[in-house]
Amino acid sequence: MALIDCYECKRSISNQALVCIHCGAPLAEYAQVQNTPAEARTATISFGSLPRNNAVPDAVAPPVSTPLPKVMPAAAGRRRRQQAEQAVQAPSNPDGSRPVEGWLKIMVFLMPMVFVWFLLRNGHSNKQRLFGFGWLALLILASSLPK
Repeated sequence: MALIDCYECKRSISNQALVCIHCGAPLAEYAQVQNTPAEARTATISFGSLPRNNAVPDAVAPPVSTPLPKVMPAAAGRRRRQQAEQAVQAPSNPDGSRPVEGWLKIMVFLMPMVFVWFLLRNGHSNKQRLFGFGWLALLILASSLPK
């Protein structure tokens, strides 16, 4: 087996291929074989098929039906609009600041050296930052005291 260039797309294909795998153009040798009479063709042995069992009926493909158009109920459109409005309105505290999420509270308590910096994001109040960085300062102070 050798690689040759397709005359149509100039990509490498096998010389045994009947058509180009990239563009589908038939090879010149294949076109010549198709034009020659059946008696002049050389016989080839194929190991890819077995004798046909006539006792087994052929499988019939189900008829292809056109898909029905998708109908969306009116309530689904209202529901989508309501969800979009809720997504735009970010929850906030009475003072207008961003609430501290539960995971952030836990992680600031357990590992303030890393997670207290999340309080510097836009929307957090100075009170929230004071508590977070105060806890960090308290832990640093407690760990630096002599025993």
